[in-house]
Amino acid sequence: MSPRPVASVSYETATVSTEHVHDKANFIDELLVILRRIVDGFICIVTCGCCEGPNGAFRSGDIYETELMEGERQAVHNLLHYIEFEMTDNSMINDERLRALCILTYSDNSELQRSAALCYVEFSQRMRAPLTAVLVEPLMVLIRSGDLQVQKAVSLAVSNFIINGPDSNKDVLMASGIVQPLSTLLSSRSIEVQCNTCGCITTLATSDANKAALVKSGIIRPLLRLCKSSDVRVQRNASGAVLNLTHIQSNRNDLVARGAIPTLVESLHSKDTDVQYYSAAALSNMAVNEKHRTMMAAVGYHDVIKRLVLLLSSTSYKVQCQSCLALRNLASDADHQLLIVREHSLPPLHTLIKESNGNTLAAGLACLRNLSLHKSNESAVISENMVPTLMRQLRISSNPQAQQHAAGIIRNLATGDHITDVLTTECANTMAYMLLDPSTNITVLIEVTASIAVFADDDETKDQLMNMEGGKVFSRLVSLASLSSNSEVQYNCAGAIGQIALTVKLQQKDIPEDLLHKNIAGILLYLDKFLMSPEPSFVHVALWTLLQLLDDRGFYSIYKKEVHLHKVIEKIVKSKHSEAIKELADNVQAKMTAQAMSG
Repeated sequence: MSPRPVASVSYETATVSTEHVHDKANFIDELLVILRRIVDGFICIVTCGCCEGPNGAFRSGDIYETELMEGERQAVHNLLHYIEFEMTDNSMINDERLRALCILTYSDNSELQRSAALCYVEFSQRMRAPLTAVLVEPLMVLIRSGDLQVQKAVSLAVSNFIINGPDSNKDVLMASGIVQPLSTLLSSRSIEVQCNTCGCITTLATSDANKAALVKSGIIRPLLRLCKSSDVRVQRNASGAVLNLTHIQSNRNDLVARGAIPTLVESLHSKDTDVQYYSAAALSNMAVNEKHRTMMAAVGYHDVIKRLVLLLSSTSYKVQCQSCLALRNLASDADHQLLIVREHSLPPLHTLIKESNGNTLAAGLACLRNLSLHKSNESAVISENMVPTLMRQLRISSNPQAQQHAAGIIRNLATGDHITDVLTTECANTMAYMLLDPSTNITVLIEVTASIAVFADDDETKDQLMNMEGGKVFSRLVSLASLSSNSEVQYNCAGAIGQIALTVKLQQKDIPEDLLHKNIAGILLYLDKFLMSPEPSFVHVALWTLLQLLDDRGFYSIYKKEVHLHKVIEKIVKSKHSEAIKELADNVQAKMTAQAMSG
């Protein structure tokens, strides 16, 4: 089975920081000051009919209806008392407090509306109980306010409810129609509002339904505009929101159509590691599409490749990891495989593979695996002396994904013109070690056995593999070919056995008698299973292997008594299999006849 490029969507999710807003103490202090000032104003109005203005002068209070003043006064008093003396992390917003909140929200007095918004901030920081539609209703009124202070507070409150509260808060907010006002707030002139709103979108964009609804509301263009903000905190939340939207293909198409690729490539130049990380991850997701990869590489004459290569040397592991994954996806195309290597990616990639671990190591190896598919890159990888590093990671890494990619790279290099260079670096011994280790992960074993099958194509290596570890490698191949539950492992082992069996013909040397005796039952079982398989490739490799084994006198003396297998071969000759398979079956029968006549 031919090696093929590896490319996939990364489901890395952006998180939100609200470090840009006032701290909790400042917000509560601001709220208490406003509420006390309002209460003091009401007292003045009630006692003398006037209140103190902003400059200390007294003005008439007759602009308020007495009944309305009393309702607002009582609402302010209730909330002030609750926040100062009763509110805890487990507090509930009862009907009385909710009514007070509504009075402030629907008031024509801007300070009362600001108070309501600040109350929501305080609730959002303390309340762990789920939001209800009733509690969200005043919030939806406030979020549409044109008052900048209200926008700052309420956008933070929404973000807090989503981040700090249960997941059901997202559903309640979405059902209440939060998306459209958030889309409007993205165009606010306030940095704080922009940052908070991007944060809200980032945290809401965690389900496919929400992501689709957000994009449908028209948030892409304002989000992309904010990715270019002069404030790095806005850039961070905006690029994080874009990343979360890229997890589904339809959104990726919409983002690309609205100019996301040039914007994200430009964001790679940011000095902020979070912006770099989110942008690289978003570009990586877009690069799963061939058309998007072509568009991406065309921006700024391959600027995206140059920048991602530079980020391989970032001091941030997460930036390194996402840069590797973006380059890996770009390297799904042959032209990009060449370009990435020509942009001097191998030295920093080699350093990363030597020094990293976990996801970053796996990402680096996945990138190199795609690069190694191009024949013109093989010499560069060999010259960089990366093979010993790959063998070391294959042996010592505890990450099966990293081991799988390391073995896959060796397989790619050995398939090309550099098998001699590969085999001189103890690769065969390392692969044998992984083959014999019973703890080797099945995904790693697939690549290890594929590599061994390629090694066995080398004439000098055939005999080495047959006798390696006292014949244990050959026995393990036979065992896996006949008994493995994984069809790829079976097929790879069968191919290796067939290549090793060529030793008999090429070197006119039989399989050692004791080795054949130990494995004859397994060989016959493997042949029986493969010849009876509905998969043509399995039948083909079994017939080809059998043709080589019949040159071994010891094997022939046993096989000639296997009447069942003879009948299976006869059925294949008369079957509807391809002409190539039937010709191989004919050749097996002809060799049997020739052997019988000469014997």
